[in-house]
Amino acid sequence: MVFGTVADTLGHPVGAAELILFNATGRRVATTRSDARGHFSFSGLPPGTYELRVRHAGFELLVTHVGVGGGTRPHPLSLAMASSAPLTVAVTAQLDAARNALSPETGSSAYRFDQRAIQLLPAGANTTTSLMLAQAPGVSADAYGQGQDQLHIHGENGGGLQYRINGIFLPAAVSSYGEIFSPRFMRDVTLLTGTLPAQFGYRTEGVVDVTTKDGCVDGGRDNSNLEFFGGQRVTLQPSFEIGGCRGRLSYYIGGFYLQSTLGLQSPTASPSPRHDQTYQGQEFGSFSYLIDSHTRLSLFSGLAVNSFQIPPEPDLLPEFTLAGVSHFPSVETADSEIEQSYYNMLALQGSPDEAFTYQLAFFDFYYALNFYPDRIGDLIYDGVAARIFQSDFINGLQEDTSYQLGTDHTVRAGFYLSGETLALDDHALTFPTVGGVQSSEVPIRIVDDNNQVAWVVGLYGQDEWRPLPNLVVNGGLRWDWVAAFLTQNQLSPRLGADYRILPGTRLHAGYARYFKLPPFNSVELDTVEKFADTTNAAPVNGGNDRVSAERDDYFDIGAEQTLIRGVTLATDGFFKFGHDQLDLAQFAGTQVVAPLNYRASRGWGSDLSLSGQRGDFSGYFNFSYAVLEARNISAGQFLADDADEINYIARHFILLDDNQEFTSSWGLAYKLLGFVVSTDGTWGSGYRRGFANKAELSPGLQFNLAVMRTLDVPNIGSIESRFTVIDLFDHTYQIRNGTGLGVFSPQYAPRRAVYGGIKVPLGRL
Repeated sequence: MVFGTVADTLGHPVGAAELILFNATGRRVATTRSDARGHFSFSGLPPGTYELRVRHAGFELLVTHVGVGGGTRPHPLSLAMASSAPLTVAVTAQLDAARNALSPETGSSAYRFDQRAIQLLPAGANTTTSLMLAQAPGVSADAYGQGQDQLHIHGENGGGLQYRINGIFLPAAVSSYGEIFSPRFMRDVTLLTGTLPAQFGYRTEGVVDVTTKDGCVDGGRDNSNLEFFGGQRVTLQPSFEIGGCRGRLSYYIGGFYLQSTLGLQSPTASPSPRHDQTYQGQEFGSFSYLIDSHTRLSLFSGLAVNSFQIPPEPDLLPEFTLAGVSHFPSVETADSEIEQSYYNMLALQGSPDEAFTYQLAFFDFYYALNFYPDRIGDLIYDGVAARIFQSDFINGLQEDTSYQLGTDHTVRAGFYLSGETLALDDHALTFPTVGGVQSSEVPIRIVDDNNQVAWVVGLYGQDEWRPLPNLVVNGGLRWDWVAAFLTQNQLSPRLGADYRILPGTRLHAGYARYFKLPPFNSVELDTVEKFADTTNAAPVNGGNDRVSAERDDYFDIGAEQTLIRGVTLATDGFFKFGHDQLDLAQFAGTQVVAPLNYRASRGWGSDLSLSGQRGDFSGYFNFSYAVLEARNISAGQFLADDADEINYIARHFILLDDNQEFTSSWGLAYKLLGFVVSTDGTWGSGYRRGFANKAELSPGLQFNLAVMRTLDVPNIGSIESRFTVIDLFDHTYQIRNGTGLGVFSPQYAPRRAVYGGIKVPLGRL
């Protein structure tokens, strides 16, 4: 047997390197590729001496000789590849690798999307980030407004999904319809779940770890491009990417504009809902300057502006009467929302030697939401028309350091500090009531202004230890402190281990204590009291408005097995005990979404993932089982809509409304006669519905298909074309039916739609 690892000259793993063995006569006898961690193996070789050649784009050809047999026990090979790129590109790649080394994954479950995986999605880089991540195991996409970027991992919905841009935590808003970061700007992305190392805190349902595109590595004349994508539902999405190197300066700028008449999910099965226009735009820029060969100063800056019309539910019966209005069909109701997000990150990163790496970053984030009600329709059918403004401004510092002690220990430490200012300005029209019955047809105005300041501090330290050549143990401790609604803190131990039993077999296990912060846009009792004796009164008008951080004990174990060359099977199981379980719910008839606590929770489940690539064929299949139960609403009781329901939950564990017990995703791609045919899909048992979430909606199924072709045109370059069909079989199903804890409106999955796109390089035009 011949086995070992492939790395660059800094010791960082090189994945997808091609390794070829030749016998003494010069005949090729075996070929393989290194995995994401740089590991490779050849088995079943007769005794003898072989020539091993290692190839990878951007590196020089590596040639070495290995012996097999002779009665000696085989030892792992450590192969180091030298970069063949120009100095600026090589230094950039080395610093990127050093920055990635700041974030260990020991004991976690990691699912990766590289550039090829993103391009093979039926809509390619035009796919939303939430729909891309929904192809990962254990992830389900929800209706807009039901969770951060409309995603749930193993049924969680407490605002606990964390985005990191080049290793920097991006504290994005939760209660929004739109997204702020597109796959178009990503070089690659890894979704980390399970037991996370000590450097990950606050939002621990999952970590979306993004490496953005860099002008020196991903730019140039052939990668700068202009793309047009569009089709049914009056969809138009032009986009651009420009990047390159100028001496020590690297620059990349990308952006897109989207308009469509299908912005949010329809409340009916109609493929073209009324009043559902959306206009969206995103921009991202990455600028880096090499101070020297070991130090880099980077600026990452982006914005997202999203405008949505909110489609009304037709054929509703009026609930209230408004003076001067005798007839107003519910289908004429016209609500809308505009969201704005702006963020900046300034990072100083250095690697003075092979053992020491650091990154110090300053970041800011501003978010504003403006909700514009339909005064007549909302009053007649909901009893409230609320003009809402929410804003959130965050400034912070983050520092991460890694130091290698000898060959067996890598020590990492860092801190996080942020200050956050939130504002809510709600000017609502509602009707007065007497004994719960509308007492006047003339609405009254209620003003609810709320300001909040939140401080967050975190410290961590951890040691990655290699007691055996194939065993990695990462133990750490973090301390977090928060002052918002409450002042809380926690000391959280973390322990994870990876053990490679054989070259193709890996086990991982871990334990983590989590301290998950609630979204800070909570509803206070003062707000509830202002709406007492009105048609927007909360069904439950008392309780605790001090929402606490969630505290979990999380256990995880999994295995990964290479079945045959290029095909890998991975399994993972988890169990958690929770205290003050977080969930999100809608406040009465308004568009305000806020957190609540359950006193106790428990969750368990497992993921299975099969993926492989052989020649021109690649594919994956994921299947997950997850149960998340909670009992006794201990804070935010007024967000529930039934006192009997609250009493029942106080005595019984219930499934949370975002729990899909079974989910599955799959994808296949094949290159044939110059065309690439790609398909993917998702299936999931329905979300919860009814009293105490006891019932379940029907399962949802969706297939997507794309055909792509690349043509080389003289004096222009490679032109890519794409034909895409979303929901190929036009399967109709409900995502939500308007029932379940904290759920107020029905929503259906989008129907079949056909799109096309063309991408043209800009460098040679």
